[in-house]
Amino acid sequence: MKALLQRAIVYPVLIMIVLFTSNQIAAQPVTADKKVYTIAVNQTSYPYHFANEKGEVEGIMVDLWRLWAKKQQVKIEFVVLNWQQTLDQVKDKRIDIHAGLAKTEERSQYFNFSEPFFHFNSYFRVHRDLPKFTKIQELLPYTIGVVAGSSHVEQLAQLTPQLKLRLYKSRFELFDAALAGEIVAFSNLDKLSKRYPRYKDLQTKFPVYKKVLFHRDNYVSAVAKDNFALIDFIDQGFAKISNEEKIAIEKKWLGVSKKNDSISLVFTPELPPFMDISSSGKPQGLFIDIWRLWAETMGLNIEFIPQSTNDALEVISQGGADIHIAFTKEGNANNKLMVANQVYSVASNVYVNKNLPNITHLSQLKGKKLGVFESAAYREQLEQEYPEISLVFFRDYATLMEAADYGKIDAMVGIVENMEAQLALAKLRKQFYSFTRSPFTIDIYSFTQKGNTRLAEIIQEGFNSLPVDELIKLEKRWLSDPSKGYYQVNATEVDLTEHENVFLQQHPEIKIGLVRNWKPMEFIDDNGQPSGVNIDINQLIEQRTGIKFSYVAFDNWTELFTALTVNDVDVIASATETEERKKSLNFSDVYWNTPWVIIHQRHERKLSNITDYYGKELAIVRGYYLINDIRKTHPQINLRLVDNYEEGLLAVKNGVVDGFIENMATASELINRESIVKLNISVIEEFEFDPNSYAIRQDWPLLKSIIDKALLSISESEKQAIYEKWFTIHLETGLDKSTVLKLSGQVAVIILVILIIIIVWNRRLYREINMRKSLEEKMKHMATHDELTGLANRTLMKDRINTAIHFHQRQSLLMAVLFIDLDGFKTINDSYGHDVGDELLVEVSKRLNGCVRKSDTIVRFGGDEFVLLLTGLHHKEEASFIADKVLKLIQQPFTLPEVVVNIGCSIGIAMYPDDGMTDTELLKVADTLMYKVKDAGKNHYVFN
Repeated sequence: MKALLQRAIVYPVLIMIVLFTSNQIAAQPVTADKKVYTIAVNQTSYPYHFANEKGEVEGIMVDLWRLWAKKQQVKIEFVVLNWQQTLDQVKDKRIDIHAGLAKTEERSQYFNFSEPFFHFNSYFRVHRDLPKFTKIQELLPYTIGVVAGSSHVEQLAQLTPQLKLRLYKSRFELFDAALAGEIVAFSNLDKLSKRYPRYKDLQTKFPVYKKVLFHRDNYVSAVAKDNFALIDFIDQGFAKISNEEKIAIEKKWLGVSKKNDSISLVFTPELPPFMDISSSGKPQGLFIDIWRLWAETMGLNIEFIPQSTNDALEVISQGGADIHIAFTKEGNANNKLMVANQVYSVASNVYVNKNLPNITHLSQLKGKKLGVFESAAYREQLEQEYPEISLVFFRDYATLMEAADYGKIDAMVGIVENMEAQLALAKLRKQFYSFTRSPFTIDIYSFTQKGNTRLAEIIQEGFNSLPVDELIKLEKRWLSDPSKGYYQVNATEVDLTEHENVFLQQHPEIKIGLVRNWKPMEFIDDNGQPSGVNIDINQLIEQRTGIKFSYVAFDNWTELFTALTVNDVDVIASATETEERKKSLNFSDVYWNTPWVIIHQRHERKLSNITDYYGKELAIVRGYYLINDIRKTHPQINLRLVDNYEEGLLAVKNGVVDGFIENMATASELINRESIVKLNISVIEEFEFDPNSYAIRQDWPLLKSIIDKALLSISESEKQAIYEKWFTIHLETGLDKSTVLKLSGQVAVIILVILIIIIVWNRRLYREINMRKSLEEKMKHMATHDELTGLANRTLMKDRINTAIHFHQRQSLLMAVLFIDLDGFKTINDSYGHDVGDELLVEVSKRLNGCVRKSDTIVRFGGDEFVLLLTGLHHKEEASFIADKVLKLIQQPFTLPEVVVNIGCSIGIAMYPDDGMTDTELLKVADTLMYKVKDAGKNHYVFN
């Protein structure tokens, strides 16, 4: 009994001791038994873990694991595998640790995970030729490339299961497939791998600004399931790594710390239009917008920090901020910061007090006082070249303008755009004049903390990826003379790749076809030379790329287009891209848009709707893409195909057809040549503008790339000059002056008769000139105004909005875009006919005119839709007042010649700048809001 009692007491105690001891052992780091820890590294997971060109392992996680091993006093060995192998071998315990991956539900079945190291983003990279996407759903029509076994497979299946995925064994195989054209989009981490042999080609075809974010996750390491001891050991080691050590590694590879959600950008305010702070306290200016575009392109979050010039240098050098967005090398003379990238280049000019007239050169300011900034890039040059000028130094514009106002200086030097703005603010613009040519050019750079080479690389990479057309748009928004903007000027210098240059060397002459008599677009002139709009565009392309065009003339469009399809010519201009044509040809970007019109006899009333031509016969040149569109959507119209526009014009003049379809450019030339009494034109709203592109043989994609770059370099002012050259009326009197002189030497009676004839002729000529000038003005008006109501059309609206944006950006004013849709119009149109509908639209336009000021713009957007552009607003309520007024007036009965009708309207209101910074954005918001009103019961208005 005693023995049993002893056992009952001793055994439980022994069991408890054993359990306690085993728990203590399990809680200890298991290092003694493990001589070397193996870590699985993927070949291509740049910049997290990867193998370089020598086969050595590198990346953020590799550096962190080496530091971890040092902290834990253990040895590690990296094993380089493809992605699926890294997962399989860790799961099967052949390798101890996975270097780094995303945590997913599926992986949780096989692995235990460490504490997160940092977050990371997953993106789609989309081919540059596809439209810009913002949502995953927009990619549903396409096949997406994904690495097999990656977290993206599971994430995408959960987010959008309808996506079509194609799996690849490794990231490099995925990249190869993308460049081969197998896929037009693929999933990727933050960065493309620079170790990929064709990295530059991949970056070009799948640019940074075409990224679409689809997932944000934490980055962890993993071990085989239930290996809790090893996970604890891993977490213990990483806990010993200080924040400073982590940040140093992250900055080495990423340029910034992963811990921070945004990159801090320092700028110097009070330098409009480049850098300033708005009345509401927000950063604004050209440089601010350029860096916002950079951040959007790189998928980064940024914050702007205003600082004085001297403070900015100190803040960045001490690590209090990441980037100085715009500074000169001379300003960084003490080398506190590291140059990252050239951002811009600006001109500095001399401004002279009008008390000193006719000063055109600095040498003429001998003995005079010249105001100069202390940190000016040209300070040393002025001191050396003009020692007899008395230089007076200033730290800011406020003190400079004060000295100028009180006559303490005779002249001053400053950046042109800054000086113009500061003189206007100080109300000194009329007291100073500037040199006709700016004597100094200053390069502007971005700067980072010394040693942060990776951030400098990221800045450079981002600027190399910025779309030039977007940068030029920003210059147009902010600069008073955008034609002299840094990016606008540089855009004319087309930068060709090595492959493009080799292509031009291999093809020293490119055959371009043209129609022999298609004025003013292209034709052979009286001297046998190619001439017209397209030829002028071609010459600009030649000048900027080195292409040499040789011309091949054809009698009609059909022959021309056929020649291109069989490679008898290499390229043609004024071609319209269609789905069918894309199968066999390449098409450049659009370079010219012209509306379609119908030429008809003058006694026919003007018709603006395509339905008005139902049951009639219209001529159109054979081969025009519009033929299929009309036959498909308007089979009630009979089409007569003609070989060229002269045949079509003759058919109209002889009454064989009711009208002839042509673009506005050619129609204006025809009307110009023919008797204005006989012919007239009508613009048909249902026809979209004819987008002119270059059609290029399919086996020469490099030629498309070269032409696109050249077209991008052609400025709006250059296009306008071509427009004015070819769309101005030219008159030929037909009077032979030599004959007049010969006859005038005869009898006096004959001289008198001739004089009378000349007088009569001149009167007729004067009338015809006036009539033709009137016609020209009328056609220009038709191109920008609605024919029925006389209101502005979409073309003019776009110009008005963009001009207004430029003004309101400078003045910090509000602007409203009201998108109006008539409620009940369709019922009236269907019940009483189109004539009554037209009368109603005219009356609506009159009432809208009574709702706005002369400075505002009313647009007939199309059908029964109107747009109001309200400018110079100070409060949102001003737009509400106008919207209320419109609603009340439109709801009043309309008394028309045949009937009294009642309608209403729905209004969506977009406010600049809160709802958008471009015409497209503002219209999209207003249109969306208008449909919300429709859905909510109509006859109301709503803001965003």
